[in-house]
Amino acid sequence: MNKKYFVLMMLSLALYSQSSFAAEVVDSQNQNISIEQKNNTKLKQFVQTKGPVKVDFVEVIPGAFKAVIKDKSIDTKALSMGDEIILERMEKEHGSQRLKTSGNPDFGSEYKTFDPLYNDKDEKALKEIKHYNTESTRNEGYFIGGREKPLRIVSPYMKKNGKGEIKLTNPVNTKDYRTRADRDAANEREIREYLDKNKGKGHDLFTARSKAEIKESLEEFFKPIELIQYPINNPKDYKRMPTIPGFPKNMPSFAKNIHMHSNPGFLQGRAYVQFGFGGTPEQLKPYIDEALSNSKVVVLKADISNVYVKRYIDSNMAYADSLYALIPRSILTVKNTTVPMGKFIQERQDHPIDKSVDEIYELENQVLAEFNKVQIADEDNSAKYKRYFETRKRIEDARDALKPKPDYENKRSKDKVYPIYTEKENQKLQKQYLHRLSYNEDSIEIPDNYVLYVFDFGGSWNHPYSLAAAVSPDSNYIIYFCQQG
Repeated sequence: MNKKYFVLMMLSLALYSQSSFAAEVVDSQNQNISIEQKNNTKLKQFVQTKGPVKVDFVEVIPGAFKAVIKDKSIDTKALSMGDEIILERMEKEHGSQRLKTSGNPDFGSEYKTFDPLYNDKDEKALKEIKHYNTESTRNEGYFIGGREKPLRIVSPYMKKNGKGEIKLTNPVNTKDYRTRADRDAANEREIREYLDKNKGKGHDLFTARSKAEIKESLEEFFKPIELIQYPINNPKDYKRMPTIPGFPKNMPSFAKNIHMHSNPGFLQGRAYVQFGFGGTPEQLKPYIDEALSNSKVVVLKADISNVYVKRYIDSNMAYADSLYALIPRSILTVKNTTVPMGKFIQERQDHPIDKSVDEIYELENQVLAEFNKVQIADEDNSAKYKRYFETRKRIEDARDALKPKPDYENKRSKDKVYPIYTEKENQKLQKQYLHRLSYNEDSIEIPDNYVLYVFDFGGSWNHPYSLAAAVSPDSNYIIYFCQQG
């Protein structure tokens, strides 16, 4: 109970002191987390370029290309939507043509390695899938709709392959819940263990806090915001990344073409962690072998729309999600320029934390003084908490009424002009305030011929969860990723 109200109180404090700031962060976070949307949220000015655009193709990761315009007089930031669509199409066509002429063997044999783990015989579940089965044809089973491949059923409670010793990567101990009741019971146990472990810890609402304690709690609360706006993506900071099951324990000494990213979940935003690196097939072989051992499903990226997830043994498959809905289809690529610090510096000037600390300190002491005027014998905790928050709201409303009304029309964040720094100045400010460097990012689609080694999966299309590694056809590039939220 104490923990619940403590969390509510912290959220209330944050919204009270930094409401406009938090609103901007949610927008910023949604842009950072949704990888598929990131390509489509660039500012587009509808400017028509003259004549056909001449481009070069840069291979960002094996098999994935970015089109680079040769004509330096063309401002790439001012491309029309039509131009960008054409460039994306050219990138895909170039990658597909290269795949056809490369002579790479198909992955038929490796793909079939895990066929026994698929439950293609679950006729009832297959017929329940409505995404591709119409009412008139669903009784025909799973070879319908003119599909080249049959639908497949996979489940999070499937056992992993488990062959071979795990040395280079973190252990993957997945929770194999066969029913919702198993999951609910496990969640309840975890909550009880957490509350027992943290009993007596945290802030007591009925005791005044010092300014130092308030400042520490605010900094802790807003730390995820910093990690969202300035993600960990510098290879030198791999040790700062959270420990993720299946990811390498250490940065391989041979790793090249590294693209890593880490940001936590916050409010409605997703957590996303990624680590991609290249090497020779011989160097990557032990990592791929461990990925195979840790995986429950091995599937070509091109086939994930054919694989449907049955979360529990009693799940209704009528509206089941496919792996296509749960697995990110693009990865973030790291550029060589750092994320601008202008907004960070301006926000510190507009919302100094010491001012917020003073306001919260004054508010809490005023609330406690008013609250303690009333003493009720044998008052239970629920009634006491309710009376505290009613007192707090009454005082907050009275204080807000005395403040000047904010001029939202003149203070819209999109109209703000932030300081602009040179790259050298920006790096200096990042080291001063963040104690690390954070780089700008782009995204690129994972080629369809990559093989996915899926360690764990679940959730739903709007709250997906997936933990996996993607390997290039030539086994010279591997991408570990974890998406949750």
